[in-house]
Amino acid sequence: AVPSRAPYGVQHTARWLIEAGGCETGPAVPKPGDHNTVYANCKGRFGVYDKRTGQERRYYVGAANMYGHNPRDLRYRFQRVSPIHVSPHDPGTVYHASQFVHRTRDEGETWETISPDLTAFEADKQVISGSPITRDITGEEFYSTIYSLRESPVQAGVIWVGANDGPVHVTRDGGESWSDVTPRGLPSGGRVDAVEPSPHDAAVAYVAVLRYQLGDDRPYIYRTQNFGKSWKLLSDGRNGIPADYPVRVVREDPVRRGLLFAGTEYGLFVSFDDGGQWQSFQQNLPVTPVTDIRIHRGDLVISTMGRAFWVLDSVATLREAALPEPGEKPLLFSPAETIRYRQSYGNTDSNAVPQYPKPSAIIDYYLPESGGDVTLEVIATDGSVVNAFRSGEDDVDTATEVVQDMALSETRYIESVSLNAAEGINRFHWDMRHRGAWDEDEKKRFRNGPLVKPGEYTLRLTVEGNTLEQSLL
Repeated sequence: AVPSRAPYGVQHTARWLIEAGGCETGPAVPKPGDHNTVYANCKGRFGVYDKRTGQERRYYVGAANMYGHNPRDLRYRFQRVSPIHVSPHDPGTVYHASQFVHRTRDEGETWETISPDLTAFEADKQVISGSPITRDITGEEFYSTIYSLRESPVQAGVIWVGANDGPVHVTRDGGESWSDVTPRGLPSGGRVDAVEPSPHDAAVAYVAVLRYQLGDDRPYIYRTQNFGKSWKLLSDGRNGIPADYPVRVVREDPVRRGLLFAGTEYGLFVSFDDGGQWQSFQQNLPVTPVTDIRIHRGDLVISTMGRAFWVLDSVATLREAALPEPGEKPLLFSPAETIRYRQSYGNTDSNAVPQYPKPSAIIDYYLPESGGDVTLEVIATDGSVVNAFRSGEDDVDTATEVVQDMALSETRYIESVSLNAAEGINRFHWDMRHRGAWDEDEKKRFRNGPLVKPGEYTLRLTVEGNTLEQSLL
């Protein structure tokens, strides 16, 4: 694990890498409300890691050594990435899955099995991995295991699971009874890579199914609105996601209902109408498999297959109830609530490892055409102007962008100055500071002023005589 905001003065990666428990590709899940406790997995062993001591307690879920065995002979089939999920209603309840759903309420010391086998478990698939040519004695690549598990954040006891051999199941009573709700028309044998209970409605859920290992590259995203009694395919190859783009994950925004993000084998897609239409949301992302997505504190966070973690700061503009069509008038979007972190500005020494960008309030606005005079004022509750910015000027530092030149192995800092006045949607980073003291150097006099006090401010954008206002909290 790595910290989202590195400690002040950290210069080398080795100093802030953090152990997280488990091993290799198993999941690691921080306990809600207690970031020092991490639940992790290592090939069938459930771990509870304490970051303060660096120690981990490990438990077998029903003691079993799976190495070298045929999966059909095992009591429990755990694979490398057996899911771990903490109940959104009770941080003391943790789910873990083999072919069964297991639950612990004492951090792994004791377990109860709350489901039957929820996989297809076809007899001809239960063979030793790699045999008869290259037998895999580690025995972790099991077919017929639960691959994805999530409890509804809306209603306790509604749990959705998907297996790596096709079936989808749901319980509405905490595991007392289960229903097979596999979408009709879904070809058998695919891996249910992600289940996504809606954060808005307990009856609504989404699943993403991956079948490219079976020679099928089609995208499979399904939605149910009645606890799985019926499903609708949201990716027919003609509504935005190409027909040969396998989908690994789908997530719904916790604020705007029907705002969906899909991670495919070749990048990211977004839908503003609950999957009716999709459009590429690639921006500057590399073309690579997107393996998971999370919306955290209003930021869009994605993991990729071998191309690092990526974060899109603030999706507040995407959450507009009805995004206005670009037209002849400028627009100032409502910004997200901003946290005034105290953070180092980074080391400008070209030989140092760059630190994180300074915290800022993110302000998005739309201009119907390039050029023109654009002014942004930040106004306090007493009507005084805290700071003001204007397009075309070189004396206002709005953001710091780090550019890595891999060929020269050096880091260059490029300052982005003034308000952008380009056609389309623009983004401005306000550093939440007053203007600094007067200096002969015009650039210095606008920097390093004191931080503004927390509270509510008014943003006033003026574009060629048009004045727009939004509240910033």
